[in-house]
Amino acid sequence: MEVDFATCLVFNTRMAARAVTRYCDTMLRPYGVTAAQFSLMGGIKRGEGRTVTALAETNGIDRTSLTRNLDRLETMGLLTSHPAEKGNARVCDLTEEGEALVQRLVPVWVKAQTEMRELMSTNDFSTTLTVLKRLSRV
Repeated sequence: MEVDFATCLVFNTRMAARAVTRYCDTMLRPYGVTAAQFSLMGGIKRGEGRTVTALAETNGIDRTSLTRNLDRLETMGLLTSHPAEKGNARVCDLTEEGEALVQRLVPVWVKAQTEMRELMSTNDFSTTLTVLKRLSRV
């Protein structure tokens, strides 16, 4: 049986994700953070008080990668962590410096999003986003 891997959803999704991540990393590099780190900072800002486990689940990142990025952001002075009120969980919050960096990077992020959207028609973008969200729940 011959299979056309060029039509493989996994392959094409991974390639697209890597390309978008590389593009955003390039735009954020002058500010000292990666796209993954900026995304985490946004996730922390949206849901302060979440445990590391909850952050991993909502950001679709394995705990090892998440912890590595959180530790790096904490070393950079962009977030702090402390034990949760219950159990042995860890909770992260942005520092004032982290909050300021997120605010400074929002226009950079918007520009990157706009440039990525311009590669697609409005309908393509909307459909793609809907399908990606649906697939992420599988």
